Amino acid sequence: MNSKKDLLALLTALGVFILSVLGYWALSDGLAGVKPLVPADEDREKAIPELKQTAAGIEYPSTPKLALNSEIKDWFTPEENDDGWDYDLFTTIDIAWDPSQAEYVPANKKAIPLPPFGVSLVSVGHPAYPYVLRSSMPGKSGKEEDREFSIENTQTKEWFEKCRLKRPLNDKTPVYPIEYKVVKQPDGFQQKTLVLDDRLLGRKVTINDEKTLEFEDTIDVVITASDDPAKSWTFHKKGDDFKYEKAHYIIKDIDLVNKTVTVEKKYILDPKKGQRSDQQVLSLPVPVDPKSTNPTSKEKDKTKLTK
Repeated sequence: MNSKKDLLALLTALGVFILSVLGYWALSDGLAGVKPLVPADEDREKAIPELKQTAAGIEYPSTPKLALNSEIKDWFTPEENDDGWDYDLFTTIDIAWDPSQAEYVPANKKAIPLPPFGVSLVSVGHPAYPYVLRSSMPGKSGKEEDREFSIENTQTKEWFEKCRLKRPLNDKTPVYPIEYKVVKQPDGFQQKTLVLDDRLLGRKVTINDEKTLEFEDTIDVVITASDDPAKSWTFHKKGDDFKYEKAHYIIKDIDLVNKTVTVEKKYILDPKKGQRSDQQVLSLPVPVDPKSTNPTSKEKDKTKLTK
């Protein structure tokens, strides 16, 4: 490298630096007749004449202050029963499980009472045909068409005497006996059967003289309102539904062995919570034993002794 050229470059850079410092000093302080970049506070109005001019536009109106009610002295602490209350920020509270809402709520909060299920089971099973053959007698002429039958309606306890083939049981009952047979059973006994043309049901039914006939191809589920037994509904399969007292009931399952029916109830207890669903297994009512309600003579004697 050439030492003379290096020394010349160094001196040139040093000179440029010194000139830059002197120029900045002169511009900032206004030396040697140079106008400063930022005037001092007392010289700003002279250097910037626009500062003496009135501001353009209009004066923004002042906003009135909010007038508070003088009777309110302080903010009240929210109560646990207030709508929309969640929790106290600084003080923990006691909580309890509310089965009606299926969630934890403040212990002091007034819980919404859970309504009763509303319906109960009356019967479940295959429907029984009410007519049973009680007796059969040949007619005086000996002809089969003159044979006479005695038929009982097991539900209404009504008897139909001297019934004949191809004739209705009576004027109000369009049920026609159409065929009579005597069938020999494997045990050697004979069973009397009678085919009926039931025009109310729209089908032919074979009855006998032993027991009532059950329609195994049909299921009857009879449900009644708990507070009004006169109001009842009959269903035949899972999925059947009905509405009662602003609730929607659905048959979810039918157990013929245990004589139970599973029913789902959909209803709205609290509009804020939306629709909820409850499910209950309904069973047949347990018959009351009259002995349990009527005390025996020994029990009466015991009560007399205690008195």
